Amino acid sequence: MCGISGTIGLADRRVIEAMTEAIAHRGPDDHGVLIDEPGQIALGHRRLSIIDLSAAGHQPMTYRNDRYWIVLNGEIYNFIEIRSELEERGHTFRSTSDTEVLLAAYAEWGAACLERLRGMFAFAIYDRGSEAVGGSHIFLARDRFGIKPLYYAKVNDVFVFASEIKALLASGLISRRIDNRAVWDYLSLGSIPQPRTILSDVKALLPGHAMTIDSVGEIKTFPYWDIATNASKSFPDVGTMDKKEASTELRRLLDEATRLHMIADVPIGAFLSGGIDSTSVVGLMDQYVSRPIKTYSVGFESRHAQLNECEWARVAAERFRSDHTEVIVTGDEIAVGYDKLVWAIDQPSLDGTNTYLVSKAARTGVTVALSGIGGDELFAGYPHFQRFVQAAKWKGSDSFLSKRVKGSVLWALPNRYVPDKQFLTLDPLARHTSIRSLATEGDKQHIANKSFRYECSERQLSDMYAGLMRPALDPVSQTSYVEVKGYLANTLLRDADAMSMAHALEVRPVMLDHVLAEFIFALPPEFKVKGAATKVLLTDALSDILPEQITKRPKMGFEMPLFDWLAGPLYERALAALSSRRAASIFSSEFIIESKRNLKSATGRHVRLWGYVMLIEWLNYHQCEV
Repeated sequence: MCGISGTIGLADRRVIEAMTEAIAHRGPDDHGVLIDEPGQIALGHRRLSIIDLSAAGHQPMTYRNDRYWIVLNGEIYNFIEIRSELEERGHTFRSTSDTEVLLAAYAEWGAACLERLRGMFAFAIYDRGSEAVGGSHIFLARDRFGIKPLYYAKVNDVFVFASEIKALLASGLISRRIDNRAVWDYLSLGSIPQPRTILSDVKALLPGHAMTIDSVGEIKTFPYWDIATNASKSFPDVGTMDKKEASTELRRLLDEATRLHMIADVPIGAFLSGGIDSTSVVGLMDQYVSRPIKTYSVGFESRHAQLNECEWARVAAERFRSDHTEVIVTGDEIAVGYDKLVWAIDQPSLDGTNTYLVSKAARTGVTVALSGIGGDELFAGYPHFQRFVQAAKWKGSDSFLSKRVKGSVLWALPNRYVPDKQFLTLDPLARHTSIRSLATEGDKQHIANKSFRYECSERQLSDMYAGLMRPALDPVSQTSYVEVKGYLANTLLRDADAMSMAHALEVRPVMLDHVLAEFIFALPPEFKVKGAATKVLLTDALSDILPEQITKRPKMGFEMPLFDWLAGPLYERALAALSSRRAASIFSSEFIIESKRNLKSATGRHVRLWGYVMLIEWLNYHQCEV
């Protein structure tokens, strides 16, 4: 796990050194740069040593008489298997690192090497070329789910890329002007949908995409993976499996993914919330260790005890006899470390604070932490999966009731009989748009000021979701698809990377092994949601591992006392942010006055205010132009 940076069309040591230094926290173990003046290329790297801790793993790394150069952020879990295949084809290696294997794989197969990679990664390969292939080019790629970030910008004739926006800003080449339409989406979601970023000049390479830049600067971007498309290709017969067969195969893939994710030359631990996903990961890990696993969870001071999941984490820790650490967070501690929190997030976000806190604790004992991120999205763990199933059943009654009659019947029923009737009447696109919304388009007419609204008047949140609709998918798979492409990629994974790497901790989401994920996605919906039960097949496949207290506990989302912190130890700081010039450039005076009043009286406790204050704080910290 590392940090990468580069410039194409500019080979300036001062610039690449500044970019690389800006992400030093991602790789405290080593650093290096490549300056190629003839090719006008500069590559930078910060290394967090995970596999092959020797100097042989130094980057930028070269191969085949300096023709190929690479900077890699991430891990290739099946590199030993790929290495064996390459050795049979005549390749030789100087290190035991996965980086060199990836570079050799590209030399052998070109862009097709991506199909063979099992891991999380963002990388850039510089091919100086030969007479046979013509000029030089750069090849950039990002893993299938977007676990590792890759940001880029084209400014005049210079292409610049990096693992974090901090590095792009450090180059001095990038404007600090914000993307107003991205912020408009942020007001609804608390994060910014890719490929947009908070900055107007900067884009994110989408998950499952790659990019080439040739010697004349022509840029081509292309997708190489999509979970719906690839799941049907990889597991075309999964629908013919009975539950027992599917459970057996799921367990095999879970074991395999866990074993691969535990490959490292440094200490490994795990995040443990006490939910099914994190407990599953720790239980699976327990099969491969001879000493207690170090596990970590976050809790809150007693007055916020209702939000604590520590008791459930303790149940799991006792079951697997892990070396468990609880991080009990107070509002005063948040206030003291608030500036570091704003710096760490890399882009504004409502989320990520919990990952920052647990990563800080975990880094004192381990360098790698396995995580259950992605389990809810793939196994239909969120309550709204059931809502979508019910809505689809209601729609299915079209054959004997007209839409108008059905609507009249529905609205005539008391709320106690159909508490979700407003959701049922929406079309599928509107349902998906509403699920993660902190503020509707109508709400934002009040939240944002007139001039800001004018610039974004044509931007609708539904436009983003419309591109994720796949009519051929069943309701559970469609919801998984939206969650994987949306909330998982744009919020959970982006924030998990930024907040963990702020402490030089590598987080590995086991459930997002793409082979495992394709199988899960291909499963029939009844293997994931059945009545009030979710994650049906997961709990069945791991019945010998999971404590019954965990599988039977009610689902509760992880919550933090964010509003209470703003109204308490961060009160003066929040008032200052809301009173700033940048706040007035985005928010209406009425909303600002209302927010200040709510903070003073500790009422109107909407969690979105934390996201909005974080937005202002981030813009102020980085002195952005609004």
